[in-house]
Parts: sequence; structure tokens; C-alpha cells
Amino acid sequence: MTAHLLEPDKIFLSNVHQDKVDNTSVPDKVFLRRKATEHLSSLRVLDLYAGENVMWSHFDTERYYGIEIIKGKGRNLHGDNKKIIDSLDLSNFNVIDCDSYGIPFDVLLKIINNKTLQKGTVIVYAAISNRLSGVSKECLKMFGLEQMYKQAQVLIAEKAIELFYAMLEKHGVNVVHYYRIDDNFEKHYGYFIA
Repeated sequence: MTAHLLEPDKIFLSNVHQDKVDNTSVPDKVFLRRKATEHLSSLRVLDLYAGENVMWSHFDTERYYGIEIIKGKGRNLHGDNKKIIDSLDLSNFNVIDCDSYGIPFDVLLKIINNKTLQKGTVIVYAAISNRLSGVSKECLKMFGLEQMYKQAQVLIAEKAIELFYAMLEKHGVNVVHYYRIDDNFEKHYGYFIA
């Protein structure tokens, strides 16, 4: 896999968060989305962790659908995207935003395996972890780590972001673009083209 680290001088690196906070580093995240979509003539966005709809309010979108698990938060469809992503027709979207609080391993795996995903779709992601973070069951199963995780959770959690990229590569993603922030967590904000 080829990883392109986005140019640091173009990233604002505003105050980073240590707790779960919606829309931290808005200028950085808007820059990332502009870079990811600069080749698209129109934007048809599926925002899977939409929150208050702040990120995509900075763009002129032809179509925008936000999904949020917290009822009444933003102007969104209320639902758990982990449960509904399999049933969604992704062919109507050319951007899928999967910027969650952790590593959206299971959701991205479902997106990649969704037969309606169109080649050329931009997928924006966040991968945030530290050695005390959990690792998804799907990740453990894919790499045969279920038993080892029971004995060495911290050792496996330290490799969670590497496992995330290994999953993408295993499913045909050969190039990612991202920027990285390290504080109490290792944070990768990036995108790839399906």
C-alpha cells in the first residue's frame, strides 16, 4: 500500500481533542475533504457519522444524506449505520464520509463489500486509537487474533491502525492519503478512492 502523508504546511493542526468531541479541527478536516473531492464535478455525500452536519456545510453538495445514531442531533436520518450499511444502495453517492471516534473497521469493511459501491467513490475516514483502545471483533477475526487478544489486549491495540490499513490493502485499496496527529491517541484522518 502506498500512503501519501498530506503536506504538513497545508494542515492547520488546530487544537486536537483528547475526549470524544464532534468536529475537532474543523479547518483541517475541511481541507482534507476539499483535497479528496477536488477532482469531482459534483458532490453526492453519504455522511455516516454526521453529528450536527458541520463538515459538509462548507461545501456545495448536489445531494447530502447524514446518518446519526443520536436521535435529534443535526438534520439526519436516525439510525445505527453499522446495522443499516449493508442494505444501503451506495451507487447514488460519490463520497462516503466515515469519520468516527475510533477506527471504523467494521463499517468500512461493509462499505467495501457492498456490491453497490461504485469504482471511483471517495471514502473519507478517521482512524483513532491508543494502546488502551478496543479492537473490533471483525478485525480480530480477519487476522486470526481472537485468542491472542484475550491474553495481550494492549499489544494488539497498539497495532490497531496498522491492522486497519492491512484490511484496506487486503480488500484492494492500494493508495491512501492522510495526515496524522499524535497526542494521547494516534489519529489518522484520510481518504482513499474505491
